[in-house]
Amino acid sequence: MKKVIIKSLLFFTISFLFLGVYYSDFNIVSDSNNVILSWHTTLEENLETTAIERKVVNGTFSEIGTTPAKGDNSSYTYVDENAFKAEGGIYKYRLKFINSDGTSSYSSEQAITHITSVEKRTWGSIKALFR
Repeated sequence: MKKVIIKSLLFFTISFLFLGVYYSDFNIVSDSNNVILSWHTTLEENLETTAIERKVVNGTFSEIGTTPAKGDNSSYTYVDENAFKAEGGIYKYRLKFINSDGTSSYSSEQAITHITSVEKRTWGSIKALFR
Protein backbone atom coordinates (compact mmCIF):
# COMPACT_ATOMS: atom_id res chain seq x y z
CA MET A 1 0.00 0.00 0.00
CA LYS A 2 2.76 2.49 0.90
CA LYS A 3 4.66 1.75 -2.33
CA VAL A 4 1.62 2.61 -4.45
CA ILE A 5 1.14 5.95 -2.68
CA ILE A 6 4.82 6.87 -3.03
CA LYS A 7 4.86 5.98 -6.74
CA SER A 8 1.72 8.06 -7.33
CA LEU A 9 3.16 11.08 -5.55
CA LEU A 10 6.45 10.74 -7.43
CA PHE A 11 4.63 10.60 -10.80
CA PHE A 12 2.52 13.62 -9.90
CA THR A 13 5.62 15.66 -8.96
CA ILE A 14 7.51 14.65 -12.09
CA SER A 15 4.56 15.48 -14.33
CA PHE A 16 4.43 19.02 -12.96
CA LEU A 17 8.17 19.48 -13.52
CA PHE A 18 7.98 17.95 -16.99
CA LEU A 19 5.30 20.40 -18.08
CA GLY A 20 7.54 23.30 -17.11
CA VAL A 21 5.33 25.13 -14.62
CA TYR A 22 4.29 24.64 -11.04
CA TYR A 23 1.52 26.95 -9.86
CA SER A 24 -0.24 27.46 -6.56
CA ASP A 25 -2.84 29.68 -4.95
CA PHE A 26 -5.20 29.95 -7.93
CA ASN A 27 -7.91 32.20 -6.45
CA ILE A 28 -10.97 33.93 -7.88
CA VAL A 29 -12.81 36.83 -6.24
CA SER A 30 -16.00 38.55 -7.36
CA ASP A 31 -16.15 42.25 -6.62
CA SER A 32 -19.08 44.48 -7.50
CA ASN A 33 -18.21 44.82 -11.20
CA ASN A 34 -15.37 42.43 -12.09
CA VAL A 35 -13.97 38.98 -11.42
CA ILE A 36 -10.37 39.03 -10.22
CA LEU A 37 -8.15 36.01 -10.78
CA SER A 38 -4.79 35.59 -9.06
CA TRP A 39 -2.19 32.83 -8.97
CA HIS A 40 1.42 32.27 -8.02
CA THR A 41 4.09 30.22 -9.75
CA THR A 42 7.17 28.72 -8.16
CA LEU A 43 8.70 27.22 -11.31
CA GLU A 44 8.32 28.48 -14.89
CA GLU A 45 10.72 26.35 -16.92
CA ASN A 46 10.08 27.11 -20.64
CA LEU A 47 6.80 28.91 -19.86
CA GLU A 48 6.06 31.51 -22.52
CA THR A 49 2.57 32.74 -21.69
CA THR A 50 -0.53 31.92 -19.67
CA ALA A 51 -3.96 32.10 -21.30
CA ILE A 52 -6.97 32.78 -19.10
CA GLU A 53 -10.07 30.85 -20.16
CA ARG A 54 -13.71 31.23 -19.06
CA LYS A 55 -16.97 29.41 -19.68
CA VAL A 56 -20.54 29.40 -18.45
CA VAL A 57 -21.58 26.22 -16.68
CA ASN A 58 -22.77 24.24 -19.75
CA GLY A 59 -20.64 26.08 -22.32
CA THR A 60 -17.15 25.61 -23.70
CA PHE A 61 -14.00 27.36 -22.59
CA SER A 62 -12.83 30.38 -24.59
CA GLU A 63 -9.74 32.50 -24.14
CA ILE A 64 -10.43 35.90 -22.58
CA GLY A 65 -6.87 37.12 -22.08
CA THR A 66 -3.19 36.29 -21.79
CA THR A 67 -0.29 37.23 -19.60
CA PRO A 68 3.41 36.77 -20.45
CA ALA A 69 5.66 34.71 -18.20
CA LYS A 70 7.63 36.69 -15.62
CA GLY A 71 9.95 33.94 -14.34
CA ASP A 72 10.15 31.66 -11.33
CA ASN A 73 8.40 32.67 -8.11
CA SER A 74 6.02 35.21 -9.67
CA SER A 75 2.55 36.46 -8.79
CA TYR A 76 -0.10 37.21 -11.40
CA THR A 77 -3.44 39.02 -11.44
CA TYR A 78 -6.02 39.20 -14.21
CA VAL A 79 -9.20 41.29 -14.03
CA ASP A 80 -12.15 40.00 -16.04
CA GLU A 81 -14.16 43.15 -16.75
CA ASN A 82 -16.61 41.34 -19.06
CA ALA A 83 -18.14 38.84 -16.65
CA PHE A 84 -21.72 40.04 -16.68
CA LYS A 85 -23.77 38.05 -19.18
CA ALA A 86 -24.17 34.57 -17.70
CA GLU A 87 -27.56 33.55 -16.47
CA GLY A 88 -27.27 33.12 -12.72
CA GLY A 89 -23.78 34.61 -12.90
CA ILE A 90 -21.97 31.27 -12.64
CA TYR A 91 -18.63 31.05 -14.44
CA LYS A 92 -15.78 28.56 -14.57
CA TYR A 93 -12.19 29.64 -15.13
CA ARG A 94 -8.96 27.81 -15.86
CA LEU A 95 -5.41 28.71 -16.80
CA LYS A 96 -3.67 27.34 -19.88
CA PHE A 97 0.11 27.31 -19.47
CA ILE A 98 1.77 27.55 -22.90
CA ASN A 99 5.43 26.58 -23.18
CA SER A 100 7.96 27.93 -25.68
CA ASP A 101 7.93 24.59 -27.57
CA GLY A 102 4.16 24.84 -28.15
CA THR A 103 3.09 22.28 -25.55
CA SER A 104 0.52 23.29 -22.99
CA SER A 105 -1.15 22.18 -19.78
CA TYR A 106 -4.17 23.32 -17.78
CA SER A 107 -4.81 24.30 -14.21
CA SER A 108 -7.76 22.96 -12.30
CA GLU A 109 -11.12 24.61 -12.99
CA GLN A 110 -12.44 27.16 -10.50
CA ALA A 111 -16.12 28.16 -10.33
CA ILE A 112 -17.56 31.43 -9.06
CA THR A 113 -20.96 33.09 -8.84
CA HIS A 114 -20.73 36.69 -10.04
CA ILE A 115 -23.83 38.87 -9.83
CA THR A 116 -23.58 42.33 -11.38
CA SER A 117 -25.92 45.29 -11.30
CA VAL A 118 -28.72 45.66 -13.85
CA GLU A 119 -26.97 48.74 -15.24
CA LYS A 120 -23.74 46.85 -15.92
CA ARG A 121 -25.58 43.93 -17.57
CA THR A 122 -27.62 46.34 -19.74
CA TRP A 123 -24.60 48.43 -20.75
CA GLY A 124 -22.61 45.27 -21.52
CA SER A 125 -25.39 43.99 -23.76
CA ILE A 126 -25.57 47.32 -25.62
CA LYS A 127 -21.78 47.34 -26.16
CA ALA A 128 -21.93 43.78 -27.51
CA LEU A 129 -24.38 44.87 -30.23
CA PHE A 130 -21.74 47.19 -31.73
CA ARG A 131 -18.79 44.75 -31.83
